[in-house]
Amino acid sequence: MPFFKSRIHESVAVAALLAASASLHTAWILNLIWYRSNLIDSLESLYLFVASVYAIIFFFSLAFCKGRDCSSHRDRAYHTFLVSTLIFIAMTLPIVYGFAV
Repeated sequence: MPFFKSRIHESVAVAALLAASASLHTAWILNLIWYRSNLIDSLESLYLFVASVYAIIFFFSLAFCKGRDCSSHRDRAYHTFLVSTLIFIAMTLPIVYGFAV
């Protein structure tokens, strides 16, 4: 297909990884707040907020990385995404919600 390139620019990939990491942290924190206190009316508002966090951080980090050599940030962004994914999985387990201090 002529509309798609065969590769993604490195600054876009780093920006997407950083934005996904931040949005995963936002998702589990808001999910825990929503479960504990029912402050959020519906899950749609939670998903909309997480999507807006992704978009804002993606565009800011893309503006920061645009035209720069991001090869030094590539590994750190990947590891941040990996840790964020593991924390998201751990913090969304049902046993976490039953824990009370």
